This record gives sequence, C-alpha cells and structure tokens, in this order.
Amino acid sequence: MAVETTEKARPALTEDFIGFGDISSSEDEEAVDVPATAGKRGRTDNDSDNEADAAPGTYQKCYNGQPVPPWLTGQRRLGTGKSPDINTMINEEVNKFVTYISPTPEEHQMRAWVIERMQRILGAWTLPGTRAVAKCFGSFETRLYLPTSDIDMTIMLYNEYNDEVSPAYAGRESIRQFLYRLARQLKQNGFCHNCDVIANARVPIIKTTERISGIAVDISINADSGMKSAQVQRSFSEKVYPNALRAIVLAIKQFLFQRSMNEVYTGGMGSYAITLLVVSLLQMHPRIRSGGLDASKNLGVLLIEFFELYGKRFNYDTVCVSVLENGRYLNKRNKSFFSPTQPYLLAIEDPCDTSNDVTKGTYGISRIKQTFSGAYDLFNNAIFAYHQTRKHGRPINDALNVGAPNSEPAKKRSRGKSGKAQLPSAPNVSDDPWAPVSFLSSILHIDAKTVSMRQRLVTTFHKGTMQEALGVEYQPQLVNALESNGTSQSDPVVNAVSSALEDHKNGNGVSAQEQINKMKFDFASSGNTLTIPVEATGNEGDPVFISDDDDDDDVLDVYGEDDDDEDGQCYEGSSDDDDLHIVY
Repeated sequence: MAVETTEKARPALTEDFIGFGDISSSEDEEAVDVPATAGKRGRTDNDSDNEADAAPGTYQKCYNGQPVPPWLTGQRRLGTGKSPDINTMINEEVNKFVTYISPTPEEHQMRAWVIERMQRILGAWTLPGTRAVAKCFGSFETRLYLPTSDIDMTIMLYNEYNDEVSPAYAGRESIRQFLYRLARQLKQNGFCHNCDVIANARVPIIKTTERISGIAVDISINADSGMKSAQVQRSFSEKVYPNALRAIVLAIKQFLFQRSMNEVYTGGMGSYAITLLVVSLLQMHPRIRSGGLDASKNLGVLLIEFFELYGKRFNYDTVCVSVLENGRYLNKRNKSFFSPTQPYLLAIEDPCDTSNDVTKGTYGISRIKQTFSGAYDLFNNAIFAYHQTRKHGRPINDALNVGAPNSEPAKKRSRGKSGKAQLPSAPNVSDDPWAPVSFLSSILHIDAKTVSMRQRLVTTFHKGTMQEALGVEYQPQLVNALESNGTSQSDPVVNAVSSALEDHKNGNGVSAQEQINKMKFDFASSGNTLTIPVEATGNEGDPVFISDDDDDDDVLDVYGEDDDDEDGQCYEGSSDDDDLHIVY
C-alpha cells in the first residue's frame, strides 16, 4: 500500500479503537523562534521544492497545535523542500522515533550489571552438586527492548561438572520449590525488596524489581527455549532484515505497551509474537519478495500496512502464520491450532518448535485486533489531514481536525468575488511551512513515567551506585584520532574528526562537524570515547570546531579542560594537558 495524497474519503475514527487517553502536555504554550520564511496557505504540491530549507527553530507545537512529541524535539518539519514527499516524512519520523526510544549506552550497561549482580548471588549460593547460571533471553538479548521493558532471565541449573540440566530440578514441583528458595535468597542479598512467585503459571516465574536500578526482572528456571527464540529473532533483525525489522517492531511494541497489551500473562502479545508477525509481513509482501520495494525506505508505509493487515484483513479463524520456508500461510486445523471454543485466536507457528503455537496464550487478541484497526484509521486520518492542510490551509473534513486541542466550532464556507467557496482558516493551524509535522503521534505517546524512569536510570549510572555495589568501573572503548589501526579507521566518527583535524592543520579551515555532516550518517550510541591529543589540534590558540549538540540527546558530547565557550561549540588546543574527548 502506497501512501496516497489524492483527495478521497478517508475512514473516520473507528468506535472500536481503544485509545490511551489525552496526552498531558502544556498545550497553551505558543511556538517560538518561528523562521522568517513562513509561507502562505493555499500552496499546492506542484510548488517548487528547490527553495532553500529554513534553519531549525525551537518549536513547542506541531503545525496543527499538537505538542511536539519527544522524538521530534528540536526538529523542524521533516523532509526536503517546502512540499516534501509524505512517505519520506513518515519514514524519517519512524527513524527519529527509533533513535529516541532505543536505550542509551548507560541504560544498556545498567541492564548488563543487573544480570551480573544476579550471577554473583547465584555463584555465592551453595547448591550441592548443582551449578546455577543466569542467562538472559527475550528482548534484551535480541536488542529489541524498550526502555520500559523488563529483563527476561532464566536460571539454568546444571550438573556441577557438565552442561546437562540437573535431574534434581527437572520436575515442575522441584522448580516451584526452588523459586521460593531463590526469592528468599534474593531478598536476603538485597537484590530486591519484594518477590512475587507465580508458581501456577504455565511457566512458573518470579517477578521482581532490582533494587538499585529499578528495572523489572522476570526469572524462570531451565527455560532454554527462550534462548533459542532469541537467536531466531536476532538472526531476522540483524541478517535478514537489518534495516527494517527493528524499527517496525519497536513502534508496535510501544503501541501495545502504552495500552497495556504487551504482557502474555494478561492476554497480550509478547515480543516474540510481534517479531514473527512483522517478519511474516515482510516475507509475504509481494513488492518486497519481487525486489521492487526497499523496506528501509518505506518504514512508515509498512507500519501502516501492518495495522491494515492484522487489524482489518487477516483471517484469524482459518490462517496460521509461519515464517519457515521464506514465509507461508498454513491452515490452523491442519496444524491442530484451531480451538472450536475460541476460533478467533491468532495462531503463529514457532520456528523453533513447529508443534508450538506462540500466541495460544494471547486470549485478548480481539481487543488487540481492534486497536490495530483503529491505529490504521488514525494514521491515515493524520496523513490526509496534513495533505488537506498543505493544499487548503486546514482539513476540509472537520472530523480530521483532531490535532487542534482547542479548535473553534467549524464555520461555514464563504464565497469570494469569483463565487467559489473559500475555506475559513483554522485557528490552531500554523502558517509556518517548517513547523513540525508528526504522524506517529496520532498513535504513539511517551508518557512522563517513561521519561522519568529513563532519567533516573541514567542518573543512577553516573552516581556510580551500581558500580560501587559490584566493584566495577565503566570503561568505554578509547581510540586515538591519529592512530591508523583497524579500529579507528573503521569508526566513522574517528574518520570524520581525523580528516577535519588534518584539514585544520593544513589551513583549510574545515571543521569536524562539517566533515561529519558531509558523511551523512546518524550517530549511534556506541558508548565509545574519542580522545584527541592536544598536539593534534595544531598551533596553540587555533580552535577546532566540534558540535556538542546538547539538544540531540547527547549523541555527540564533547568536553575538555580548556572549554571557554559557553555553547560547547569551540574547544582550543594549548600547551596544557587539555585533550579533547568526544563521547558518542
């Protein structure tokens, strides 16, 4: 399905849609620093796109009066030119969202330390003839986790001298008893304050929260099947669809999380099932199969098609999803996945165990289907509303004017001297062609609790509380900009800065940021630190310009002892020991 920009009827908001409530934000604030290149209403898509882009402004509201979502903070409208392609805008926004929602190096390291802390407790616990090993699976292992996701961990109880599961813990009752013992051990060692043992679940687990980090942890026993499924997910996300799968999965996970539909034990859909559904969509997509569609450049379209397929088109009563043999649809009855009392349940064949139905516990699939259907309608309404606004100055269908929180009642059309009907202006629609436009915010929302949790986790990291408890130090990889070894040469940031330093020393006056901009790549939060020796900056007093970019989630952070510029934009080398350090 291509994103269409022709004026035809769009589906109205479905009554079945289960929303997440009003977005709490300061909606009364006005946009500031509006660029002076504000356009006029009535522009058409045929207007020239070759006009120079306006400089980014500081916007607090989108073009339609909605608050700017956090993944677009500090951004102007996405796309190129004054009449950008809507598909490009959505694709860029999905990538911005993924960058924002992806855990930082601090968040990832804190999770790794939680696992290490668990392993130390197990290592100090005397279990005669048994060796306990904490292993992580699920979204942490696959790198498909949200900042709010819990850690799925299984304790493998091996024989002391080999990797075979100890027969003493092979039965269900022995596992349940061990969970109660483990819960007491965790509380005694200060790992957590409380443990909930869910002993009667299909897979007995402990649900708890690590005390220092505040990260939720689910602990099972001898559940090695989870590690196999994690390997499958990593293979698909890193090898088969490396530029598309992760982005779509994270968007859908956030969509279900904010509606409390992401926990299997409450009838929701887990990460494994979501991944397999997205893989199936990509496998069965006719244009992707024929090589006619680049998934990485159509993330927004594929996200919409996901909601359309599983919200409006998919035959849940008959079809079973399978990702084996490059994707196929099977008959539920032939797979023995059909339930006469619940024919509406979703069936997904487990590629690790073809006799297992991954979603047999997702008994809330009817509500999930409704939300998918509603998301499709909302997404398309948001696209069409912007298209109409770009052409006419406001949505011509008042039902689509859902973005303006304080919209006045619709006024009748007036007639000009020509006798043609003229649309009244919308009170909350901005004339500024560079005002941010968000389509994802019609279905996705980052609540204050999530933001607070992320901030607290990073604060805990920098306080060193966990490091002190474990007696460890965080040591990111250090590289030297002047070295020509394989490590530094393969790092795009090192290459960019090294080239800038060389040009600077030769008097070409090219800044590191200019070099970086030429390379057209996004900074990845790798947790690395680039150290530039003082002698590399040239003569004393000659500045080396490197953008600190504090408004972009600190993906490029620069610090040095000779920081005399308040903006953090200019750092000068001198004869003192004031090497530059770039954390990215």
